[in-house]
Amino acid sequence: MDERSRVLMATLMGAVVGGVGGWLYMTEGGRRVRDQIEPRLDDFMNELTRMRGTVDKARNAANEGWRSLSDMAGGGGQPQGRWSA
Repeated sequence: MDERSRVLMATLMGAVVGGVGGWLYMTEGGRRVRDQIEPRLDDFMNELTRMRGTVDKARNAANEGWRSLSDMAGGGGQPQGRWSA
């Protein structure tokens, strides 16, 4: 894709996003759609927060397992924090 095509694509995407945003915030129909979408977005964000907590707990458990395995193998092993992101 050449530079001209990228500029055209970015312009079109910006126009679409701007049009949808304008419709959502400037029309009665958009307000109704926002009223329906917002609770679902809140639920989605809460679920992402819970998932992040679960991933953090799993990462901590994996790190602790590697530390224990390293201790049993004589202290060499993997460096601490092996599963850190």
